[in-house]
Amino acid sequence: MKFGYVSWLPETDFMARFVEELEKNKLMGTRCKGCGARYLPPRAHCRCGSVEMEWFEASRKGKILAYTLVTFPPESMSKNSPYIMAVAELEDGLRLLAQLTGVAVKNLKIGMSVRVTSHRTPESRVVYRFETS
Repeated sequence: MKFGYVSWLPETDFMARFVEELEKNKLMGTRCKGCGARYLPPRAHCRCGSVEMEWFEASRKGKILAYTLVTFPPESMSKNSPYIMAVAELEDGLRLLAQLTGVAVKNLKIGMSVRVTSHRTPESRVVYRFETS
């Protein structure tokens, strides 16, 4: 199980479930059974202190709230530069940050529809990204 462009998350059973579902094009988040807070990407514990979390399938459709063109990337993304990063609000109200593909910068607009897709990198890592609808 390899998630993301670099290994910054521990490879736990918890993350393995997230990646397995992502490979099936399912975007899974977690919800606190105590206070109802939702997390995407998922978290194993809540900011209220609870560890009683449950999985839920998040919407994969949304609209762009903000975006930027990255021309000076971190080393792990340097071969992809320049690229677009965007924040989208999904139909269920959650917000997510991801790379945006399939659109030229000159055609980008706030409010543009996107969908979250899974993608396997050449290094066999799994990532999610936005694609224009």
